[in-house]
Amino acid sequence: MLLFTALTLLAGVLLWLDKAFWRELRQTHPPWPLYGACCCVLALLWQTDAAVLQPLSVHFLGLTTALLLFGLRLASLLATLVCGLGYLQLGWSLEHSLWVLCCAFWTLWLNALLVWWVYQFLPRHSFVYLFVAAFLNSALALCLFLLLKALPFWQQYSSAQLIDSYLLFIPLAALPEALLNGMAMTLFVIYKPEWVKTFSQRQYLDPN
Repeated sequence: MLLFTALTLLAGVLLWLDKAFWRELRQTHPPWPLYGACCCVLALLWQTDAAVLQPLSVHFLGLTTALLLFGLRLASLLATLVCGLGYLQLGWSLEHSLWVLCCAFWTLWLNALLVWWVYQFLPRHSFVYLFVAAFLNSALALCLFLLLKALPFWQQYSSAQLIDSYLLFIPLAALPEALLNGMAMTLFVIYKPEWVKTFSQRQYLDPN
């Protein structure tokens, strides 16, 4: 598990070593307050959790919206900041904070893969983008995140405890997570599509 964590964190850090990313970040179109607001919203969502088995908890993510708005690199950077706030404010242990960050990275990679698949193989229509890339993608993201989060605790808790007190909550939380991200992206696509990095008005709204 330690090696898996180290390799995941290394892969996440390597995403930020591209100089083009930092140049693009300085020239990006969305205003800087949007980044700060997104970080605050993510931190709030992650703090308003339902603790079911310590330190396991169920909470909304919002990572799919961050990925669709800003792209993979910046979304992973925001996830790192949120995990850092959890370590400083919520009293997470360093080991738990790093593992939660690994879960966030894998979740974002799944999101990015599905967004790429939607762009490549599905019709470029705004409904397809919102329903698959935002709605369904965020539901899968929450399921993956919470499942990965439970991996280190299979020895601490019995299978029955994990299933009855934690895993059963995952499908219950997936639908609200999908609705939250789907509604957020719908508002952005309608009112501020130029802020959405993964959405092209020319391709999705005027394909001809």
